[in-house]
Amino acid sequence: MKSTSHSLLATALLSASLAVGDLLQICPSNGKGICYRVAVPTSSANAGSGNIYFQIRAPTSIQWVALGTGQAMSGSNIFLMYQDGTGNVTISPRLGQRYNMPQLDTSSTAASLTLLAGSGVSTDGATMTANVVCSNCQAWDGGEMVLSSTDAAWIAAWKEGPSIASADKAASIAQHDGHSQFNVDLTRAAINSDSDPFSTTRDAGGSGSDSDAGSGSGSGSGSGSGSGSGSGAGSGSGFSETTSMDKSAILAAHGIIMALVMAVLFPLGSLLMPLVGKWWLHGAWQAVAFVLMWAGFGVGIQIAQERDMMFRERHTILGTIVVVCLAIQPALGLLHHRHYVKTHGRGLISHVHIWWGRILMALGVINGGLGLVLARERDSLKVAYGVVAAITFLVYFLVKAYKTFAAIAQRRNSARKAVVAVSRLATRNVAPMRTFMAPTVSRRADFVQELYLKELKSFKPTVIKESDAVGQVATFAIPKAPKSPEEADLASSLSEYETMAVEVEGQEGAAAGQPAAVIEDWLVEDEDEEPHH
Repeated sequence: MKSTSHSLLATALLSASLAVGDLLQICPSNGKGICYRVAVPTSSANAGSGNIYFQIRAPTSIQWVALGTGQAMSGSNIFLMYQDGTGNVTISPRLGQRYNMPQLDTSSTAASLTLLAGSGVSTDGATMTANVVCSNCQAWDGGEMVLSSTDAAWIAAWKEGPSIASADKAASIAQHDGHSQFNVDLTRAAINSDSDPFSTTRDAGGSGSDSDAGSGSGSGSGSGSGSGSGSGAGSGSGFSETTSMDKSAILAAHGIIMALVMAVLFPLGSLLMPLVGKWWLHGAWQAVAFVLMWAGFGVGIQIAQERDMMFRERHTILGTIVVVCLAIQPALGLLHHRHYVKTHGRGLISHVHIWWGRILMALGVINGGLGLVLARERDSLKVAYGVVAAITFLVYFLVKAYKTFAAIAQRRNSARKAVVAVSRLATRNVAPMRTFMAPTVSRRADFVQELYLKELKSFKPTVIKESDAVGQVATFAIPKAPKSPEEADLASSLSEYETMAVEVEGQEGAAAGQPAAVIEDWLVEDEDEEPHH
């Protein structure tokens, strides 16, 4: 009997050790030291309901950490742990929501959670642990989990930061920094006894206690946090991590890329044409920004799909519209360039390209602000984004306005110069009029007008005689070719000269009607008389 009793005791101890050693554990690859353990009693698996055990362990640098059952946050059954400020931890049953942070589940199907011994903050203050038993986690409002499943979907999330220090199960929390999704083979997590599987694995001081169903804080004592650690691996190969994402990194990448593209690169690229005048530099700059835009958009699509917010938020809807509309901007730019090369001016396609880009840039900046609101970023970051965007667009507006007014002034100046040049050219082509007027007075007239006036003056109508029948009949003759302006001017001048009265020396005493005395021509030289011999 004694040997038999010793044998039975040894067998029991061996079974207990195997149960503890076979507990499934996963430490997400991006979990910053966070680890989870799961155990399902055989009785619960066979019955399809009953107790399941899980452990959440994390550094105290983590503000809160959560474990949940379900494929995504929306509609999942979430178990949230954070410090209560007295050396214990609070465990809060919450229901995942689509657009808001998980809220305390107060429904009749809320998870009935009880903290076990060993829960709390370690004596060195470096680790916090929650050893939990859930009596009804096989079903909740929005889903269910088969306790004998070989591929049960679980999720995890966490947030770095200072301690929440609250025993309130409904305490508000900030959005997570990172998350992970994994599948669990619950048959590999089976334990023989429906009892605390973590009680034999305590290795560090801590405190914590049981609580009523649905609560997660209380008083009592216990020590330890589950042993074992790892990164990105699960013990017993019962876990398979499907998604591990660092929210802070990937969300920051999306925000930085899209803010840089919409608020800086696109506006500056647009200014290269009026400032530098090199179309190839403008095109190359905008092409780089175009590629970055699609990269940031791809990251945003991944985030939106993971959070099930694609086409459900103003940010995702407007962002998709802006990016899709910008897809045709390079083609519009090419058509504008070809038109300008042919005509050396802007056309309809040019204005479409310019204003299409301006409108979409403005919408992109607005959508960036909506993204910061959706991500619940701190106010200082929102202000910084607004200041950078405002400065960039102010510079853009000033440069565009300066170039526009400068172009208008240049066109006016060019038109004024053209008028002056035409006036000078017309002045050169006007023929000067011969006149006997004072030399200080000069007259110039348009060539055509002068010719018309001269022809009008030279026109003499046919004299009509009352007694002459011939004079009463109009006759037609081929008109003579008009004289050239020079000839007509010369003839007119000679006619005026002939009618002028000229006073000749020696005619003072000549009687009227008498011939004037002949005066010896004073131009003829006197001939010398020959001497008489």
